[in-house]
Amino acid sequence: MKTRICILLFSSFVCACEIKVNTPSPGKDNPASKIRNDVKCTEKGLKVKQAFLLYEDGSLVEEGNKINVNEKVILRLVLDGFIEENGRVQPGATEKISTSEGQVLLESDDLFASYPDGMRAEEAGLLSLSAVITSIDKLYDYFLVQFRVWDKKQGGGEITGFYKLYLK
Repeated sequence: MKTRICILLFSSFVCACEIKVNTPSPGKDNPASKIRNDVKCTEKGLKVKQAFLLYEDGSLVEEGNKINVNEKVILRLVLDGFIEENGRVQPGATEKISTSEGQVLLESDDLFASYPDGMRAEEAGLLSLSAVITSIDKLYDYFLVQFRVWDKKQGGGEITGFYKLYLK
């Protein structure tokens, strides 16, 4: 029987100046930390100020990164270091989602390809990459979400990283 898993992937940018989130519960993640949910990042030319996971309602994903099927998870990245030209920057982003067994479920092209003229610099400083696991027919230990964000104007300026999601 062939395993079938459907994944929806969304990318977006956030223009709001204020983000409301629930107070984090104490636990393995340090509440004072700017990088939560065991998100691992490697910086090269771009700087990660903050990285964390949110549910669609804006609440923080708790320690353990547990989600339900059909529940959107948003990786919020607060970034610095894009090369600005005339108030605009040109970010690129990809995501790859695979199972704990190594099966690739989704591998995206440039999620910001629909912005050929780039975006306002303040928009690129607050990027969101979203994923939804829409159905499963087999249980996996976890889902590995890998991402890459880069500056199309800056040679080599990028951030790569990953995090794991677990089903409740």
